[in-house]
Formats: sequence, C-alpha cells, structure tokens
Amino acid sequence: MQNYIINSGFYWDGLSKNVVKDVAVYISKGKIAEIGPSSEIISKYKDLPVLGGEEVLLLPAFTDAHDHGRGVSPVAFDAYDRALEMWLQDLNKLPCIPHYEACYYDGLRLVSTGVGTVLHSHNPNSFANIKQEMVDTAHGYMDAGVRSILCPLYLDQNKRIYYNREQFLDSLPKEIGDPFRAGIKDKIMSIEEYFKLVEDISYCLKDEIASGWTEIQLHPNGGQWCSDEALLAMKDYALSHNMYIHLHLLETKYQREYAMRTWNKNFIKHYNDIGFLGPWVSFAHSVYLDEEDFNLVRQSGAKLVNNPSSNLRLRSGSFDIHTAHKLGVSCGIGLDGCAYDDDQDYLREIRTAWLNNSKSGVDGEVDYMKVLEMATVGGASIDNARLSEGVIKEGAKADLVLIDSAKLYKPYADSYVDPLRLLVQKATRDYVLATVVDGKLVWSKDSSFSEKEEQAAIKLSSSIKSWRESHPSRRDNEELISYVHDFYKDVK
Repeated sequence: MQNYIINSGFYWDGLSKNVVKDVAVYISKGKIAEIGPSSEIISKYKDLPVLGGEEVLLLPAFTDAHDHGRGVSPVAFDAYDRALEMWLQDLNKLPCIPHYEACYYDGLRLVSTGVGTVLHSHNPNSFANIKQEMVDTAHGYMDAGVRSILCPLYLDQNKRIYYNREQFLDSLPKEIGDPFRAGIKDKIMSIEEYFKLVEDISYCLKDEIASGWTEIQLHPNGGQWCSDEALLAMKDYALSHNMYIHLHLLETKYQREYAMRTWNKNFIKHYNDIGFLGPWVSFAHSVYLDEEDFNLVRQSGAKLVNNPSSNLRLRSGSFDIHTAHKLGVSCGIGLDGCAYDDDQDYLREIRTAWLNNSKSGVDGEVDYMKVLEMATVGGASIDNARLSEGVIKEGAKADLVLIDSAKLYKPYADSYVDPLRLLVQKATRDYVLATVVDGKLVWSKDSSFSEKEEQAAIKLSSSIKSWRESHPSRRDNEELISYVHDFYKDVK
C-alpha cells in the first residue's frame, strides 16, 4: 500500500508526556503525511484503506541500539552464560552461521516485537570475507523489514586477555599455553586497511544506504581492545566522512581496572583528555561509570546504550539509569544477542531495563516514560536519527508499531491506568499487532508472517546442522577458563 491510514484508540508520538486518544495517521509513500483526530482523518481520506482501530496503541517503532545478529544463542553451542572474561574464551565453539540467514531470522524476530532499526555489531566468520558478510547482513535485515546500522569491527591490542597478558600466558601449562598463544593475533589489519574496508562496504551497499535502509558506523571493538592511536584516527575519519563511531565500553569491573592500571583514570576521563569523547561516539554497556563520567558524556554529546539482559546474564552489573536520567544523558536500549529468554523480545527488554538498575529501596523507582524514550528517540539518536527519528510527526518516516491495547487491560485494569505504564509492566511480543517500517507492513499477527519466521528458522537450523556435520569435533575450554578465572578473581 502506497497510501493508507492507521487508526488508533491510544497514540504516543515518542515526545509527549501522555498518550492521546483517537488519533489517526495518514501514510503516504513511506512518510507520515498527516496526523489528526480519527474521525477527521478517516473522513478526509475516506477512499483509503484503514489499518488498526480503537483497540490499537500506536507508538514509534523501537530501535535495538546494540546487537550482534547471531540468529542462535551461544548457549545452543555450550557457550553458556558466565562472566564475560570467561565467556569470551568459549566463543570459538560457535559455528560459522551464514550471516544472511542469521540476520534474516533475527530481523523477523525483531519486527515481530516492534523493532524497526537495529545497530549490528559484527562478529565475522572470516576477516578475509568480512566485506561480503556485511553485505549479506544488510540484505538479511532488509529482507526481514528492519533498517540496520552496520558496524564492522576493528581491534589492534589485548585480544583475549586485557592486562599483563604475558604474565597470564606464562602461568599456563605448555599444552594449553602454546595453542592459546598461537591463536592470538591482535592486529588483523592496519587502520588504513580498515578505512579501505569501510569504503568498500559502503560502495557495495550504496543503493541500500541511499534508500535509507542501512548505514555504516566505525566500530573499534572496545576500549581495552583498541589503541588510542586507532581511536583518534577513527575520530578524524568519522568527522571528515560524516560518520559515527560505536564501541563496547566498561562492560565489566575488569575493564575499569584495566583503565585504572593503564592511565590511573577511567576510560571516559581518559577519552575526554585525549579528545576522543564527543557527539560522534556511542558506548554500549557502560556499566562502570561514576557521576563525573556521566557528566562528561552529557557535556560531550556522546550516547550510551544499556544492555540489561546481557549485563545480567554475563554477571557484568547494572547500568546506572538513575544518574543517566538525572543528568539528561541520551541513552538507548540494546538486546546484545542476549535477550533474557533468548527470544529477541524487545518489549521484555524494555521491562528489564526498567527493573534492572543500580538503586534499591525508596529511591529505586525508574520513570517508565524515560525507559520508553530510551527505546524510541534515545535509540534513534545513536546515528543522530538519520535512519529513523524514533518519533511520530508529520514528514517523518513511517516506522511504527501497533500494540493490542485491549490485551494490556486484560483480565482487568481500571480505565484510567496509563496504557504506557501497562506496556512497560507486562507487554511481550504477543501484544504486537503489526509493525510498519518505511510505510511497509513488515509484520502482522497473521499466519503468513508466522510462516515466514518458521521457514527462516528451519533454514537456519539446516545450515548449522550441515556445518556441524563437516566440523564434528567438540571443543573443551574448561581448563583454560579455570586459569582465566584465577587470573581475574582478585580484582575487586
């Protein structure tokens, strides 16, 4: 449908403090052409088809502001949840899943839970083939109906162990230490080669970028994994090419300890001192920030992304959402491929962000509206709202999610209870009636869309089984991981 109307009994535009009743939105050629009272819009455009109705809660589509497009959880390959520093050693158990199939399946699961845009932190099957992998990733998401911010990773130091790596290697018995050492290659490519890769990916995806379905961000993998020289080169490149930078930062207390031992200050303070901190960069996780760090982030215009389920599952800690909100820091929410139930349910992730926070007691409450803002306009700010604005307004791209408001009030709720409060409190993907991206109906609660997801799951499973047949050996990293545990355990 090029032109149609979405009617809603409840409407929230992503900016207002309250819902409005009985609002209709006229969609024309992928854009929001007009917004007004339901009776007026439907009467004015009486020949157009109408989606929705009085039991619909209409919202901006959500932004999954940090994810990995794995398709299948690492737990499925016996890389089970534990502290990040140990968990990372187990990722060599994962098969080489085709990126198109993984991201197509993940994309279908995302649109079924109201997500319209995803930031994809890429873990390559092969650095030699990363350009084609990024193209396949973009197409997988696009065919599922999701806009994608693609982040090809770069690292040049401290692979696998952050600090005193030689000391750690010397502690290993030869039968473990030799293969571990042989598998370490810090610098896969030079920073100049990385920029050339980014340009090649951008060229291959020029049509998708021009149409507003994807964009590329620079992606130093994380603070401890990337040198200051590389980060500053990326900043210069980003500013000269109108790009943004995204990285993992301060996910664990061991990463904070690395910064303190290296510079006698935390990453944020160090990045501010060297000139890396600014509106061109966003940081995933960001668990170990103090109030001064949050102030520096706010003053610089940098963005943060909370990954609450991942932070729980990998024993990382809790994002200080209270300080972020108090100081007015722009924040998004990301699933990180570690949703609470391995189901990519973004609505449940909103609730986890609302509840998994660092304060308890009478001052522990988090404003549910602030969390919804993180899921919409906050997430959209990760690329300065270039792909999607995270709001509903005339002239904006039509990226919307339709929620079953009647289900929110079942089995009973007083009529005056805010449906947005109920949404944060109880909604899951089962409450999503439809998702619209670029004016296209990319998900609807009917059999045809469910069948697409089921077929994608079957194809993904078949690809993994075929890979396993040709790579039948099972890795056992437990002895190595016990040494990793002992190496980090005394850090407080």
